Amino acid sequence: MNINAVDFFSCSFQGATSKNNSLNDNFYKERSMLGGWTVSNRHPMQGGKRHKAGPILPDKQINKAQVQDLRNIIEKTIKKYATDNNVITLSGGKDSTALAHIFKKLNIPFKAISLYSDLSITSERPVVQQIADVLDIEVEYYKLDTIPAHMFEYWVENPYTAKCIALNDLGLEDHTLFTGEIGTGEMQINQSLQYTAMMGYQPQDLAYWHVNVCGSYRRINSVKKLSDDPIYDECVEHFYNRFVEWDRHPDVLNRVMFSRLQDEGAYRLFNYGLDSLKWVHPFAENAFIHTCVNMPSDVKGNKNLYRMMYPDLTDIPWRYPKSGLGIPSD
Repeated sequence: MNINAVDFFSCSFQGATSKNNSLNDNFYKERSMLGGWTVSNRHPMQGGKRHKAGPILPDKQINKAQVQDLRNIIEKTIKKYATDNNVITLSGGKDSTALAHIFKKLNIPFKAISLYSDLSITSERPVVQQIADVLDIEVEYYKLDTIPAHMFEYWVENPYTAKCIALNDLGLEDHTLFTGEIGTGEMQINQSLQYTAMMGYQPQDLAYWHVNVCGSYRRINSVKKLSDDPIYDECVEHFYNRFVEWDRHPDVLNRVMFSRLQDEGAYRLFNYGLDSLKWVHPFAENAFIHTCVNMPSDVKGNKNLYRMMYPDLTDIPWRYPKSGLGIPSD
């Protein structure tokens, strides 16, 4: 369960009322079209419905928050939920590294674990060890060569499954589990910013891009219509309407960076909310997200908010291209 306030990303699936409902094939088609998640109100069963998060993220004006304000919010959140038994999963990426750094700065104890696979084509383990050396922490490495096939009832999120397997095997289920989900790296989408710099603000093009890039697992960056399927068109229309929702906000680059944030953020956090473990996502906390996305875009973009908040934060994750979890499914 998600124990901190993540209302901008909270959604729920309401089951069908009749026992005779059949599978909703269009839900699964949409899920495959977006790489494991959906944006409509479709449910896996006919007659069911998904309810998306209610709060609107963009404000009608740019706030006057400073980087120090973000630091204050994140530290307040961590202090509120941290216990004597905390876990951080170090992936070698920016978000989890920043999180571990903040814990060290606050002198809050935590156990660091990192997952790896001997069968993976790539491995983040050497990068994780460099980070551990700089932070002066011990990391427990957990080998998981493949992620077992898992039947997700709603949205498919394999890294969540891998974390749960490791935590259960290591006997850490009773700890407070901190993640870097919805970190600032999730917000700043370089390709869309580059396209806007070249072509101007083109929400229709970017709506196509969102569907194409998600459905191809980040391999296709086209801004063209690539399918005649009506569900594809529905997904494109959804993202276009997200841009319409963001029209209220005066900073165009914030619109470009954050138009997909609530949808993909809901996907990233959803499965964590279904179990009985105690998950905390400080970078998805209401106050942090709302403040961050409504700050002037020139504070963000290609700049690094984490290292602006913490100038002594190691730059190791920025030296290496992140390859993702890297553990294959069986």
